[in-house]
Amino acid sequence: MTSIRFDLLRIPFVKWFVKRRWFQFAVTLPTLGVFVVLTLAGFFGTPVGSHNLSVLGVWLVWWGALMIVLVPVFGRMWCTICPMPAVGMWIQRGTLTRKRDKYFSLMKKWPKKLENIWLQNISFLAIATCIGILITRPAATAIMLILVVLVLPTALFLLYEKRVWCRYVCPVSGFIGLYAMASGLELRVKDQEVCLTHMGKECYKGSEAGYGCPWFEFPQNLDRNAYCGLCMECVKTCPRDNIALNLRLGGDDLLVEPWHGAKKRGFDEPFRVFIETGLSFLYVLVFVGPYAWIKVAADWLGGATLEGASSVRADVLVQTFYPARFLTFAGLVWGSTMVAMPLAFLAFAYISKQLSRAKGVSLKTVFINFSYSLVPLSLAAWVALSVYLLMINGSYVIAAVSDPFGWGWNLFGTAGLAWKPYLTQFSPDMQILVLLVGLVFSIRLAFKISLRIMPDKDSAVLAFLPMLAMLTGVCILYLGLWSGAFFWGWAL
Repeated sequence: MTSIRFDLLRIPFVKWFVKRRWFQFAVTLPTLGVFVVLTLAGFFGTPVGSHNLSVLGVWLVWWGALMIVLVPVFGRMWCTICPMPAVGMWIQRGTLTRKRDKYFSLMKKWPKKLENIWLQNISFLAIATCIGILITRPAATAIMLILVVLVLPTALFLLYEKRVWCRYVCPVSGFIGLYAMASGLELRVKDQEVCLTHMGKECYKGSEAGYGCPWFEFPQNLDRNAYCGLCMECVKTCPRDNIALNLRLGGDDLLVEPWHGAKKRGFDEPFRVFIETGLSFLYVLVFVGPYAWIKVAADWLGGATLEGASSVRADVLVQTFYPARFLTFAGLVWGSTMVAMPLAFLAFAYISKQLSRAKGVSLKTVFINFSYSLVPLSLAAWVALSVYLLMINGSYVIAAVSDPFGWGWNLFGTAGLAWKPYLTQFSPDMQILVLLVGLVFSIRLAFKISLRIMPDKDSAVLAFLPMLAMLTGVCILYLGLWSGAFFWGWAL
């Protein structure tokens, strides 16, 4: 495991702050307030997406911050301050800050068949299918915010125990959990022997100081960031002061045991990898590429443009439903991520298994374990896209914050700022650098995975070669998309 770590809880103020019962309320309330403003802006602000704070705040600023800083550096820290579960959790617990043992909820058990992230995968793809509508119609973004910040989470909190929404349903949670495994922040126990000799298990069961892990995790066995929401309840409840919040250089979350047979790994996480990798390709075509038919298909309600400037009544949420457009774009979203990517990867996994000639290592083991090698490279692709979109559209945000509702305000003196791209001259070099760094980390990870799942080094090297070719090919495709080599006339 990675050895370079620094426990942030060694800083007295940090430890004092996260141990307060009001800690999560204090850090969640501001983000909830921001999302309320964004929702109001979606309903009452300008109907032009490129000038509406709701569209810009959610799909440019928040998503960009998530991809560029929050997830790569701080992992699951967004879940600490996320407003989506806030209202439902407060109602369920019947308090904003205190610890109570009575709940305003049926506290049902979540069905065992759904103890995976398939619902998260499906909900994320559903939003991806609507992306052309969400970024051109502020009202659509506002409706989505009401659903995912208030209605759906609250309903699940009233029906089920703990944070079922966050663990099994939230479309963003699976995305963050996947990439948080490669992030620079982790919550772990300091000494597992201390846990083994302590019988209270307050971190899991709860105590007067706080709740048992709302994410259904057992901190004693925590070795991945995938499902720890950094709510800090275990920091409050552990009587042995055995919880650490580590800054780390890298992380080996993607290499934890057991590997052989993937006993703890189903296909839900690998398919999440394929979803994020496939969408990172598709979104470049939607937002940056020259193919008008893809942009038209993405707006399957008609009447708006992906640039947000509507020529025909963008204030109307639905002009006309175009079934052909919907089927085309839905086919691209679901087909590329749930069919094309998995089948292509399966071919490389089969070649890898055959080339290694390793007995006792199933194709399922090769397929599932090697899929994680795509995580660093696909994260790099999302970073490259997010930085580029901020460079191109950042000036819209500066103007919109001064006039969030399009009512003629000029709060910060920037409402009249004209659109202007920033630092785009550095964009090609930045994208190449980021993607190459992602490729290096993916190749390194693939080789480590191969050493773990194969019985000897020779077999591991042979199994690694097809994955090396696959990762290099994926990176070349990314670079081709960004350079315009595959787009006739794009470079012109």
